[in-house]
Amino acid sequence: MRHSESRNHLSYALASIFCSLLFIAATTTAWANPKPIPAGSKLVFNFNVIGYPAGKTYGGDCGDGHRIFVNRDAKGAVVRILNSTTDWSIVDCNATSDHAAALATNQAGIYDIYVRILGKMGGNLHVCADTLSDFQNGETLCQVGTIDLTRGKQSKFQIAPSAMFDASLIDLIWTVDTNADFRIAQFRVYSRP
Repeated sequence: MRHSESRNHLSYALASIFCSLLFIAATTTAWANPKPIPAGSKLVFNFNVIGYPAGKTYGGDCGDGHRIFVNRDAKGAVVRILNSTTDWSIVDCNATSDHAAALATNQAGIYDIYVRILGKMGGNLHVCADTLSDFQNGETLCQVGTIDLTRGKQSKFQIAPSAMFDASLIDLIWTVDTNADFRIAQFRVYSRP
């Protein structure tokens, strides 16, 4: 083999190795979890809460079971959290008008649940788990927890209270309020690393 052929083979080999490393680095970055979700966490289930036009009732189907519809400008929309003996799923996706959506959960305490709001700036989603009215001072109390999101410049995932998804002892009821600018909130359920 001549010296120039040997040099060409070496150049091709180095170029191949470089391209392979570049490909591996690019695909690893593409599969990484968004911040602040820890590396090694595995996505188990995800769903979206979608703002449907105010005053209208959703009449479509639930699709592949990864969405819940609530009206924009909703005051007191209802989502029931039910215990499942198998997996997480959307049992009923319609929380518009007087309907109640249903989310089935399983072993919520062993997962981390992250949520973020997207869509129009100023959009707001407020979820109160198991409301209780304090008749002495007129306040509504959220016994199990709250999720309160407002769309700002950057939308980052934040951890939600897992107790709000734990129906292992008793079914829970979420009361959901949105404003006219609400469009979508993403929920992601991850197993811990």
